[in-house]
Amino acid sequence: MGLTLGALPVRWVETERVPILMANQFLVQIDVASDRPDQIVLAIGQVTSPPVLGTVEEKRAQLEAISQVPVQTLARYSVTPARLGELIKLLENVQRAFDALESEEAAS
Repeated sequence: MGLTLGALPVRWVETERVPILMANQFLVQIDVASDRPDQIVLAIGQVTSPPVLGTVEEKRAQLEAISQVPVQTLARYSVTPARLGELIKLLENVQRAFDALESEEAAS
């Protein structure tokens, strides 16, 4: 029988030492191993508007010359389907709490 950590408490350590990065782009893929779905790969990135300077005409010309805006990949994560379900539930709970706080603030 295998060893399980399910009964042991989990404690996040030194979380404050990791920088907080602004993420606004997300790419999710299903990784396939041996012709079967295996893991979910989540890429998290950031895109910002390119600098556009000059007169209105110069700015327009610069924008027309841009064929794409690159996304800078911040991190890639691989998660199991079970952990993906946990992450989805956590994000939904945080979204509800955030919305409730916004509603309270708007009502004030």
